[in-house]
Amino acid sequence: MKKDWSIFRITILLYAIVLLLPLSYYFAKQSFDNMQGDSITMNRLVFINGTIQRVIRMEDTKDRNDLVNEVEVSFNIINHEFLQATDNSTYVKLFRADESYKAMIESWIALKEVLKQPDLKIIIGDVCWREVNSFSKMTEGMLIYKSETMLDKLYLSLLFTIFSVIVLVSFIRLYVRVQIQKHAVHDHVTGLYNKKYYNEALQKAKLLATRQKRPLSLLVLSFDKYVELSNSMDKKQFESFLQDFSKKFREFFRQSDTICRIEGNSFIAISPDANIENMQELALRLEQHLVAHKFNLKKDIDIRIGVSSYNKESVRALLEEAKEVMKRSSFIHISGAL
Repeated sequence: MKKDWSIFRITILLYAIVLLLPLSYYFAKQSFDNMQGDSITMNRLVFINGTIQRVIRMEDTKDRNDLVNEVEVSFNIINHEFLQATDNSTYVKLFRADESYKAMIESWIALKEVLKQPDLKIIIGDVCWREVNSFSKMTEGMLIYKSETMLDKLYLSLLFTIFSVIVLVSFIRLYVRVQIQKHAVHDHVTGLYNKKYYNEALQKAKLLATRQKRPLSLLVLSFDKYVELSNSMDKKQFESFLQDFSKKFREFFRQSDTICRIEGNSFIAISPDANIENMQELALRLEQHLVAHKFNLKKDIDIRIGVSSYNKESVRALLEEAKEVMKRSSFIHISGAL
């Protein structure tokens, strides 16, 4: 079974849009999940700060040792989950958190050594408390800066996601438009039938002419020096001329005739029930019809017209025969109105 690659490509792009949104949410959520460890650090510092005052005033050795052990655990947690965390490495260097942590640990070690000396433990305890407080303030500033940075990244991620979605949607619209134009049966400038429709219409007309044993003829018209003509005016003016010319060309034929623009320079009329003599006479009248009309042009133009009649015994294609006749015909001069 032949795959419809147009639908497949559009489906892939739509999946890409759908996946962009959860991916953006995932990275944002992951960043904020990593910040949960930071709140644990602040709670540990608050605990350490309050525990130091209790340790200094306690006389019971066993209870004091239990508190000291809890403080030690808190310091280790701060070290591993805050200072050593991969996501915090940049911020730790920026705020020199490792130096502040080292000073805090040194003051804590000094406090443990003098816990049995009433006079010194008050003094050293005050120093340790200040170091913990200093580390806490530094940590708070660091976390504020980190949260602002994460928010900036989140906004950039959202902007990137929105931009990506807009680009993908625009690409899909463009792709659909191209596909529509590709499969449409009308020329988008003149409104006449295009080459795709011409091929189908001609085949049907030939089959019908063969079945009913009726004549079928073709008329082809081409501009001389088409590129020079298009370059002599801007795109809007040239399209306006083509639309005017197509209108005059179309209104000359019957409703049963199929009028096409198969190339930029080629206009064709498929005329069922018309023999070669009819088409030759029609070509003469078409010449007079076009010459009489004043087109909005800055320069005169020349055209050629060729006709052919369908013969199922002929090896030459109907269009090729008409073009051959057109090449042998003389130019038709059309004057511009400007």
